[in-house]
Amino acid sequence: MSSVTETPLSRLEQIYTPLGDYLRSVSSAEDATLSFVEVESLIGRTLPPQARSKPMWWQSVPKQPQSRAWLRADRRADADLMAETVTFVFDVFTRNNQLERIQRIRADWLGYARTCLSMPPRDAQGPHVDLGWWEPHETYLLHLPAHRQFKVGLARLGSKRVASVGGANARVVDRLTMANRWAALAVEHHVLELAWDAWERPDRFATGDKGETERWNDWLVPPPLSAVCDSLVEDQQSLGWDVSIFRSSS
Repeated sequence: MSSVTETPLSRLEQIYTPLGDYLRSVSSAEDATLSFVEVESLIGRTLPPQARSKPMWWQSVPKQPQSRAWLRADRRADADLMAETVTFVFDVFTRNNQLERIQRIRADWLGYARTCLSMPPRDAQGPHVDLGWWEPHETYLLHLPAHRQFKVGLARLGSKRVASVGGANARVVDRLTMANRWAALAVEHHVLELAWDAWERPDRFATGDKGETERWNDWLVPPPLSAVCDSLVEDQQSLGWDVSIFRSSS
């Protein structure tokens, strides 16, 4: 059973909130055409240079904070850079965040991880070594009290990933160091396998960089990561399970 969690507005998105508010005041039966100057009047500041030179700035994709402002108002932007105008067409943005799809993707990732673990590289010139993926990683478990959620994830040792994902109020519940990314991913996957019943579907405007698909309601408390790891008897027989290879310093 999954519910939907709403993503709070980022600081950058809040800049364009007045534009979204205006678009919501326009009938869905009508297009809303504005000059760039009128957009600037609404948000109370000058648009960045890219808005006048890069069509991509007006693409209607959730990863862009300005785009989320009009996507939340059920609009798609069609900009004319030469005329410096933009038309917002009524269009309800949807995203395929169904649990079954997420589970298939995760299963594919696990399959690839197991393939890599079965054929570890022999030296620093091997596959994925240059990306640091054969260096030690940790699987971590966070509690996000503001959302009443747990989140599992993985990160290279020493990275700032955990802090950036969880934010100031997140609490690290557990962490487990693994020899490489693939072993850490196997542990992460099996934690999620235990948590699907409480999984919460991400907001349709989630950017994806906060691990939103790896969260579940905190009524379901997962076991210690070490216990999950100990249960992976077959995976631990893989040739690459305990292998760590560091990138060449040259």
